[in-house]
Amino acid sequence: MDNNRKKNAQTAAVPVPAWKKNGGGFGFIAYANSRVEKLRDEGRYDAAYKLKMYLRRFIAYLGKNEVPFKDFDALLMRNYHTWLKNQELGRNTISLYIRNLKRVYKLAVNDGLAADINPFEGLDVSYHVKKEKNGLTLDEVKRLRSLNLSGESEMTVFARDIFLFTVYTKGMKSDDIFRLTKENIIDGRLTYRQHLTGKEISMPWESLMQEIADRYKRKGTTLLFPVITAKNPREQWKQYDGILHRINYSLKKLGEMIGLDYPLNLTVARHSWESMTKSVSISDIL
Repeated sequence: MDNNRKKNAQTAAVPVPAWKKNGGGFGFIAYANSRVEKLRDEGRYDAAYKLKMYLRRFIAYLGKNEVPFKDFDALLMRNYHTWLKNQELGRNTISLYIRNLKRVYKLAVNDGLAADINPFEGLDVSYHVKKEKNGLTLDEVKRLRSLNLSGESEMTVFARDIFLFTVYTKGMKSDDIFRLTKENIIDGRLTYRQHLTGKEISMPWESLMQEIADRYKRKGTTLLFPVITAKNPREQWKQYDGILHRINYSLKKLGEMIGLDYPLNLTVARHSWESMTKSVSISDIL
């Protein structure tokens, strides 16, 4: 008797996911939200945020907060695909929305919650590489660098500096830029390990890089660009996501100021380095 009570108490202490509480009536959205929570528990906040965003779009299409797995079929996916096209979204964006639902559905199949069928049959969810990538010319980089921003906000100046720093550091990703410290600069070289791949990168530390870094020196930190200051990983991600949005928002305005016919953002900075190295030397850029 005591053993049964102990066993029941242990069982009651374990939280039950929302998609399990409803017995046979659980649905795709509840299960997908449980995957969002799992990503957060693993510290993968960017992936969790994006999956939540894809779910919001799907819920907007459904017009309700749940769809049972038994109703998650090929007709539903074809109609959702058509609805996304009618929203005037790009081909790769639509593929991204569908592909993430497909990933969640496969996980549900593996968990024994959904039928092992293919509701996505006939839908092209592959990524199509763009033939042309937007990148600034050397002249446009120089125009951006010489812009008079005396009447603009600090964020606008910071956005311009981070864009130029990205170009000067051969397309360094922002995630790596905001992790740089003074210890990454040794004997006139910038050496760092890519956060995503772990690959070590080394290059000369040029005077224009130093000039930008000097503008953001702060006491009490060795970070070159001290914008990610939180200790908690989730709060760090929120700061990083927020600063990226503000930088890209400001860059769009800067792009208009130099007469671009497409939105300027940090992706353009990386492509600018790639495109310019085919026709100019690093000394020309710096």
